Amino acid sequence: MSDPISRLDQFRATTPGAPMKSAAEVRRRGDQIRRRQRTLVAAGAAALAAVVAGPIIFLSAGFGDKAIDPAPAPSETPSTVAPSPSASASAPASDLTRAALPIAADLVADDPFPTWVEERTYDGEGQGDHNECLTASLADAGAVATVRRDFVPQPGDELSASAGTLKAVVAEFDSPEAAEKARGELAEAAAACRGVDAPETAGSLPVEGGVISGGDIEVVAYQPDDPDMNAVWEVATAVVSAEDRVLVMTRKRGVQSYVSPTDLQTSAVNAAHRMVGAKRPVEATSEPPASAPATSDAPEPTLSARNLLTGEEAIYPNGGALDWVESSESTTTGETVPAANACWQGSMKARGAIATMQRDFLLVTSEGGDSDADAYLNETIAEFPSAEEAQAAYEDVLTWFDGCSPEGSDSFKPNPFGGVPMSAPAEGVTGLAIYGPITAAPGTQYDPAGREDDGWFLEMGVVLSGTRIAVLSQLISGQDYNWLAEDGGTPVQQMLPAAADRVSSR
Repeated sequence: MSDPISRLDQFRATTPGAPMKSAAEVRRRGDQIRRRQRTLVAAGAAALAAVVAGPIIFLSAGFGDKAIDPAPAPSETPSTVAPSPSASASAPASDLTRAALPIAADLVADDPFPTWVEERTYDGEGQGDHNECLTASLADAGAVATVRRDFVPQPGDELSASAGTLKAVVAEFDSPEAAEKARGELAEAAAACRGVDAPETAGSLPVEGGVISGGDIEVVAYQPDDPDMNAVWEVATAVVSAEDRVLVMTRKRGVQSYVSPTDLQTSAVNAAHRMVGAKRPVEATSEPPASAPATSDAPEPTLSARNLLTGEEAIYPNGGALDWVESSESTTTGETVPAANACWQGSMKARGAIATMQRDFLLVTSEGGDSDADAYLNETIAEFPSAEEAQAAYEDVLTWFDGCSPEGSDSFKPNPFGGVPMSAPAEGVTGLAIYGPITAAPGTQYDPAGREDDGWFLEMGVVLSGTRIAVLSQLISGQDYNWLAEDGGTPVQQMLPAAADRVSSR
């Protein structure tokens, strides 16, 4: 039975004690319990913390108000900023999208600082403040299109406040020659840093390899305005060209002494390859030592059901009102397109996987086991012949929100993927997309009466561990998706470490 809806229907039919109730009734019951447990004091503290430090993992917005894209300020979102008629008429065609921007998994943090996580994404250069050393915009340099993504250190780490910020802008030009010319000019401007007072050259590094045409990192330092700051400001700018595109990656932080920016160098190489859709270079540490015995290029797969999340580990943190459950009928060898993920793009087998498994879950209430026909959770795990192929598949999955348009939807608002701390030797990220109306449902016709403000919340979690990846897809309907970091974060964020432990187990 390959159809995912049929598999879920069969699962429900064979699960004892799971009579169906309307999604709205189950959702309201669970949400009411969760909301009653959240006091006004906690909500006020969370709102204040959001202004100061932004600890909410995803925007606390409902579907009805559609304020879900954390990219530009509300007055300058892609949907509200329209190009002038003269500019749009004369601008050359460009196929640049946000998929050309680096993601958190591309970035290397300078030890002992925490990992980088995505903060916001822009169409265009934002406010043009991504690099204070560059006094002219990339558009002034001849770019026909630009996109930008800002990163911040992982919240909650004791060194987050001193790790600085990282901003990446990708620009597309008319030709590779125009891109290389702009790269040289931008690198010179970064080294001169005329946008600050009395800059001092701190160092430089080349950026090269693979698809890169040319690249440099220029580092300058200057005195802060605050006399009590026991450090100097350091601005490290990587300017890299590949094909007809240019990457400008800027790291700014306070330092007491210069450290060669080899972390930024590696990050820029990874980002440059993503910029043009090329496979990320393999780190030297992934090569086996010369004395290691020869191994097969295609090892025998060892995946089993023990590498999948269990019902106890599948979390829906709703004050105990709701919980995910699984049974033996929900676990299958192989893969189909999960009903939980309207953005699923092709199979893992097509990406080179030598083994795949899946498990579906039902969301039930703790009061009698009533099941939610509107809620879906699926985990798909895959094993690849090599770590490089697993990494390529992992990176591809992280682009699935780009250009996604679920059938029947009239809006689709993705939020960037952000890193999740892991105890296993793995890396993992989660991302959220919101779409609607409620009638844009996975395989079932929904009556919109009384649910005009409801939509779908698709949260994905992706884990990379050696030659394996795990993809969690959770689809929930409702009006809001509010989960605070202080309470552990979103459901998938809380499940992902356990998923990493499971898929990493050999």
